[in-house]
Amino acid sequence: MEQYRKTEICGLPTVEELRATLADGSGSEARANLALLFDRDTFVETNAYVKRAITDFITTEQANEFEGVITGYGAIDGKLVFAFVEDSSRMGGVIDERHAKKIADLYSLAIKNGAPVIGIFNSNGTDIFQGTAGLAAYGRIMNSVISASGAIPQIAYVSGKCIGCAAAIAAMFDIVVKDASASFYVSSPNLTGNNDAQNCVVAFSGEAAQCAGYIRDVISFIPDNSATGAIVSTCADNLNRKLGELDFSGDALAAISVIADNGVYYELARDYAPELSTVFSTVGGVRCGILASSYSVNEGRLSAASARKAAKFISFCNAFSIPLVTLVDSYGLVIDSENESAYFSSELARLAMAYSTADVPKVTVIIGHAIGASFVLLGSKALGADLVYATNDSEIGALPADSGVAFAWNSNISLENPREALVERWKSTVSSPAVAAASGEIDDIISVNELRARICSALLMLVAKGKVEPSDRKILPL
Repeated sequence: MEQYRKTEICGLPTVEELRATLADGSGSEARANLALLFDRDTFVETNAYVKRAITDFITTEQANEFEGVITGYGAIDGKLVFAFVEDSSRMGGVIDERHAKKIADLYSLAIKNGAPVIGIFNSNGTDIFQGTAGLAAYGRIMNSVISASGAIPQIAYVSGKCIGCAAAIAAMFDIVVKDASASFYVSSPNLTGNNDAQNCVVAFSGEAAQCAGYIRDVISFIPDNSATGAIVSTCADNLNRKLGELDFSGDALAAISVIADNGVYYELARDYAPELSTVFSTVGGVRCGILASSYSVNEGRLSAASARKAAKFISFCNAFSIPLVTLVDSYGLVIDSENESAYFSSELARLAMAYSTADVPKVTVIIGHAIGASFVLLGSKALGADLVYATNDSEIGALPADSGVAFAWNSNISLENPREALVERWKSTVSSPAVAAASGEIDDIISVNELRARICSALLMLVAKGKVEPSDRKILPL
């Protein structure tokens, strides 16, 4: 599947055209990035003539420079989008008070219009000659980003240098995209010895054209703002498409690819905590987020990192009314000293809170294993899931079957009752989906063949969830 769009479509300039513009000196890397992102000739600047603030330490030539950030708005696939891009060819892209004011003014417009913001980061840091005023500029940009959080989607694109407080600002955005050659760190790798420490917040990394294509796809997919509501369109695939008796081999993406309409999805943070996948997709015409654990990666066990990844994704989906599908195939929690010391309990608590407080439609399917804490934490009915299904060969319980036998039935092992037979008996009785369904924690037991059809049906039934509250009803006379 393509992970990004080619730059020739939607009226975009080709990469060759952009290179020619840079070569003849009529453009900058910042403007090339804008051209890659926005539909051709739609980007309009705001505060275009703002120049740097004059201090006693700036020469006459420097005082005439335009501010090191370009702000404005335009169209991406016809949708209104606001953007700021730090331009390293002007003042080195350094951050000062006027830099911050241009961004704050842009955010004010974006929030009033309920449209997404893209921030493109490439700066050499703050203007040291401005002292505390220059440092305060960081705070004013942070305040703008925070004011928009949960109201409009925000995508950060780290195209060049994004260091120190600027890295913290980028990390505040909902989705972070990084050029593979960019510098993204708080403290220099020369001091820490770690070149990729901030990759934990990166949703996608690649070359400039790939990053632009990824951002365009995500912008086209997500709602414009928190008031838009769930998006449903005509399904481009068969709602009742059967899957046959597939074996996903514990691969979450293999399951997602057959559930998604026409197999199309956009993954976030592929390389971070790979035991759990987070993607945007359309299922049955309903745009949704899919969170899925991969048994093929460390038995799908939840770590502090994957719990953090899941909680952030769920919170984003909830903020922008994106229905959530959870596919569970996990043996529980990671058990090791490194993970235990990584604020594990707090990260698990955040995950539980994200599920419990999300009021979007939530559909969960156990497609393999749901053992111990993973049954509870990954979209259980106890944490507010609307519908929970399990495939007929799934394993659900407090312990894996072999551990359960060792704990409870070890004394029953004999030549007539070998361990292997007892393990199979445990799976067919104690940890069978039928037992979970009998307790009311599973709504139905389904086959893999009908997996997509049942998820489509559930999402279409739930898509109006929350639009009408009981308090809104009119009591009719008898």
